[in-house]
Amino acid sequence: MEESTETAATGNPHTVEGRRGSSWRGWVLSILVAILLWLCALAIGTVARAEETHRPVNYYVDAALANNPSLASMKARIAAKENEAVRAGALADPKAWIGLVNVPTNTWSLNEEDMTGKEVGISQMLPFPGKRDNSTRIVVQEKEQAEFELAEMRNVLRADVKMAYAELSTVRAQTEVVRQVRAILEQIVEVSREMFAVGKGSQADVLRGQVEFQKMRELLLTLENRQRVLSVRLNTLAALPPEEPVLPLDSLAEFRTNFSADQLRRIYLEDRPARKSIQAKIRKGDLLVAQAEYEGKPEFEVSASYMQRDKAPDGMKRSDMVSAMVSMTLPVWRKGKVDPGIRAMAAEKEMAVRDQETLDNETANGIGSGLSSLGNFGSVATLYRTTLIPQAEQSEQSNLEAYRVGKIDFPMLMDSVTTVLNFRKEYLGMVGEMHTTKARLEAAVGRELDGAAPNSGEMAPPNAKNSNGEGR
Repeated sequence: MEESTETAATGNPHTVEGRRGSSWRGWVLSILVAILLWLCALAIGTVARAEETHRPVNYYVDAALANNPSLASMKARIAAKENEAVRAGALADPKAWIGLVNVPTNTWSLNEEDMTGKEVGISQMLPFPGKRDNSTRIVVQEKEQAEFELAEMRNVLRADVKMAYAELSTVRAQTEVVRQVRAILEQIVEVSREMFAVGKGSQADVLRGQVEFQKMRELLLTLENRQRVLSVRLNTLAALPPEEPVLPLDSLAEFRTNFSADQLRRIYLEDRPARKSIQAKIRKGDLLVAQAEYEGKPEFEVSASYMQRDKAPDGMKRSDMVSAMVSMTLPVWRKGKVDPGIRAMAAEKEMAVRDQETLDNETANGIGSGLSSLGNFGSVATLYRTTLIPQAEQSEQSNLEAYRVGKIDFPMLMDSVTTVLNFRKEYLGMVGEMHTTKARLEAAVGRELDGAAPNSGEMAPPNAKNSNGEGR
């Protein structure tokens, strides 16, 4: 009687165990459904995000080129050189004088001596013919060099903005993937707890799941902090308030470049502002050598004066007198003054020539390594997208089914989940590196490269813009 009463109170033990078993199986089934929904959401989310209002990279590029204070400073320097060029060709100020000439010191009389008089005069210094024009050409070359330096600053700034944009977009996409996987992992941890409660799992599985969940939290905090840092950098480069929120960015996609190394080198030789700036410096070096040679040529001074004389003591009128004179410098110290100056200016020009050779070599190396890296990143990204990620997702689904029926242990399930996460992060990283490398190539050749086509479509015809964002 007591036994029947206890059974009635507690229920059939097999029935209770069956309910618990069906409970944790339901949890596992819900996890499977959640993962399937997550995989669908990844595909659908791409289309949904495309419909949202995003700020393209050109928004930040245009803001940077319009408002960057360094560019404004260089523009002011160019304006200064324009006025300096006018000033460089001007003559030196003339000299004027007024005085008393040949006054006797014993009487201090202005009419006692015939040569005593009051004089007024003017003189003008005239450089050797051609020196003024050469001075003007030197400053014109400096202005031209400054203009190319401004174009190079715009070129580098554009590349920096694109790289910061690509990195921030990549980190945001990786953060979103981590959040989605973390949500799935949280449900898996709950299932492991439920299974341990009914005696179907182990405490080690629960602890392993909790550790992985917290590691995911650590990764998420790191990525979120990286987002904040990159947001400040992007706003700073674009001359925007550093703390201004960065709206959603465009998603990055794989692309193929249509430019060969030879094509990029030709673009570099034609359009890289830094190279043109060095060439202007070389031309200025020739002019500086010529200017140093002018130091060994005489300069002339032309002067004229008028002297008024008083009447003689006996009342006789004295005629006024006019004087004119041409004087010249004598550059006799050529070996100690002129020749060293010529050699110094020749050395300045040689330095510019070597700078150009260095830039040519560095750019050739950058183009070669950049194209190689682009090809490698593209191949790896394609491998992740077409092979590794789909296989990892299939393995994850298979392991989840196997774990539900007890064919695999919990660590194998966790490994499959983290593998999918790592593959997706690596894929996004590869695509981001493609865009970063492309921005570096654009900085190296001095022109935007718009010959990049998505891998899924036909290659776009090569198109390029110069460093100012204008077409050829």
